Amino acid sequence: MHSLFKKYCATFFLMLFGALTAQAQTDTISFDCKGISRFELIGSSGAKEEMKNITFKFEGGVLQDLNNIPCQWAENIITCESNFLNIRKLVINQNSMDVSDFISGNKGFGQYAESFSGSCE
Repeated sequence: MHSLFKKYCATFFLMLFGALTAQAQTDTISFDCKGISRFELIGSSGAKEEMKNITFKFEGGVLQDLNNIPCQWAENIITCESNFLNIRKLVINQNSMDVSDFISGNKGFGQYAESFSGSCE
């Protein structure tokens, strides 16, 4: 009887730990990032570079954007990729707090490519 109680306790704590870990991805989290943004209209005379502040917001593990993008949450890396309406890849390293974001698509006035790299708080 005593060992059965220990098994139930161990199972309970494992399930509790799993639930708390899963809950971490269902919460809302934001990263406020500062870095260099580069925008280029393909075929134009050049690219525009500027310093920008960008906030990346996640709800339930999903990047909140024009098309909410499901993300992969590895141990310390968040990766969001999409090919819907445009091509996008966002990577946030939670150890170094570095971010890289790339978007390419068509905005009605032509093909464009936009990238952002910087660091987050």
